[in-house]
Parts: sequence; C-alpha cells; structure tokens
Amino acid sequence: MAARSYEVIVDVSARVDLDGALRTAATVWLPERVDGPLTVLVAYPGGGYSRGYYDIDLLPGYSEAEYHAAQGFAFVACDHLGAGDSTACDPFDLTFERLAAADDATASSVVDRLRNGTLADGVPPVAVERVIGLGQSMGGCLLTVQQARHRTFDAVGFLGWSGIGSNFPAPDGSRLTVPAPPRGADLREFAERALGAVAQNLALIRYCFHAADEEAELVEADLGSPADALPRWRSAARPAAAASMMAPGVVADDAAAIDVPVLIACGDIDVVPDPWAEPTAYRGSRDVSVCVVPRMCHMHNFARTREVLWDRVAAFARAVRT
Repeated sequence: MAARSYEVIVDVSARVDLDGALRTAATVWLPERVDGPLTVLVAYPGGGYSRGYYDIDLLPGYSEAEYHAAQGFAFVACDHLGAGDSTACDPFDLTFERLAAADDATASSVVDRLRNGTLADGVPPVAVERVIGLGQSMGGCLLTVQQARHRTFDAVGFLGWSGIGSNFPAPDGSRLTVPAPPRGADLREFAERALGAVAQNLALIRYCFHAADEEAELVEADLGSPADALPRWRSAARPAAAASMMAPGVVADDAAAIDVPVLIACGDIDVVPDPWAEPTAYRGSRDVSVCVVPRMCHMHNFARTREVLWDRVAAFARAVRT
C-alpha cells in the first residue's frame, strides 16, 4: 500500500505565552486508500533531530512513516517549536510546558484537519478512530508533560526515554550520568556546559546512538556532518531545557498522572537504565507494556532491527480501545 504525504504548518501562537507569530511544521502520511476509520500515529523526535528522523531517505527502507502508512495508519511527524522547520525561538524561552503546549496544538490541529477535510486539497474528511502519541528521547520527555497536562492522546509510546531517569550506557557496562539542573532552573550558564560535555564525547555518543552493525553511510551522515550541512533528519537548534532532561525524576509527577495505555520501548543499548522498572513510573495507567529490541541503540530508526520496533508500535496502536 503506497503512501501520500502532505506538509502542514500550524499556528500555535495562541497556545504559547511568547511574543510574535509561532508556527510548527508537520508532515502527514496517509495510506493510498482509506477504506474506513484510521488510527493516527503522531510522532515527536529527540533533541538535535527534526521530524525527518521518521522519514530517513538516505537509503531505502528507513522511513518509519512510510512503513506505518503502508500498514494502514495515518502518520504525523512533528517538529518541536524552535527546531526543524518550526519557528526559531530563543532556546532559553522554551520550557517543558511551552514546548508541550505547542506539541499539543500541532497534534490537535492536524487531527482536526483530517476529520473535517481541510488537511489538503483532494483529501476528503477522514474518520479518526484513535490517536496515539509517540516520543523518542527528548520527544518522550515532552510527550510525558503533554499527555499529563493536555490529555492529547488515547495512548502513548515512549521510545528511548525513561520516566524514572535517563542516563548513558558505557561500553564497560556501567552507566554514566551528566550534571543536570532541576526543571525550571535558570539555564543560561548551565545548558551549554551540560549539553556540550556529552556532545564532545564522540565515542560515547557513537556507542550509545548506533549499533556496530549499522550501515556506515547512515552513521557517518548522522554523526559526522558539520553543523552547516546536517542531514534533513537533524536539527541544529534544541531547547536549553534539554539540559534538565537527564535529571532523575524530572517528569515523575507528569508520568504518574498518565492514565492511558503506555508502551515503553528501547534498544538493548539505550538511555533507559532498567526497562523492566519503567512501569512503576506510570502508576496511573492500567496498561503498561515493555519492549526491548536487540541490536538496537538509542537512535532506533537506524538499526537493522528497526522493523521489530515498528511492528511492536503498530500492534500496540491496534490494541488500544477507546
């Protein structure tokens, strides 16, 4: 089943308490044929990445968006405010709460357009059966806040994100933590130092982000590109609040407030220290699943085993009852 894609811009100015016009960018994939109600998957990328992470096109077979559209889903990949093709902002203005509000506005607008037939010329109204939110890494952190505050989705999937506390795996089997300020702290002196300490440890990033058997062309494009020539799935901009995301329990209260089905998915080398402990973070949910994918590192969609994850996401989405 082939897919159709549409570019969407959403005005989120009324939802975010910052001056000026604020817009977010999203891409929507639909199945070639829509024969009944659709399940919509809305996906948010991690820090330093854009919505193109869900549509990697350097080599064939790496587009999660096309994969799910071929399965019969609508797939929406979103840029966070201040990243990708969304409005550039002062990174210190982008708090968890503002980013979550913008992400909620993006998802809600796209789903409304699908339902009322205003997504694009030639796309009739679509019956939407359920809407599932997916967040990878930083996207998982922000999705936690978004779902707790705005209840955007019928179910949520956290991909490479720990509701208890994320940290980095080391090649010797230990875990590495980085200094992280508390949520809401003044980040102007801290953010560059905290984020830079990780970014400069290229060996750690390579080990954590990419499995040894991945395509070298993809890995080098992801990690080796200069800042002025990033691939389309990367974003040079990221919020300063990302410096707080490695603090233990940084969104613990938000995670505990989530009362819809939860999928926790990660690679066997990832920032989730103990996947089997993760369900305890979501005590408000009666349905929490865990999936650990072999031969997969933190940037899941580059792994040779990526379809294992994608099929688990699809099965989770189909099982949700509204």
